[in-house]
Amino acid sequence: MSIERVSRYNDGPLAQILYEHTGTYQVTVFRAWPKSVTVKYKEYTWILGDSLALLANKYCGGSKFWWEIMDINPEILDPFSIQPGQVIRIPV
Repeated sequence: MSIERVSRYNDGPLAQILYEHTGTYQVTVFRAWPKSVTVKYKEYTWILGDSLALLANKYCGGSKFWWEIMDINPEILDPFSIQPGQVIRIPV
């Protein structure tokens, strides 16, 4: 696997993560949030039927901005493993 040099994750550490919804391992990049960056966010409690694309469309200006939600939640390694009741951050 390679990450393009223009990616914001180009120099991030790689890890192999089990994606429970498929039962397969995927290589992913740990996203470290810069300590010097302050972003306003709201807390949101995940409900059954939610998806990052749906939330990004509602709160971030379009479904293609799902990665903004992932970036502000670096502890989420598998976006398909978010469970109902889990509180996540959504940038505002």
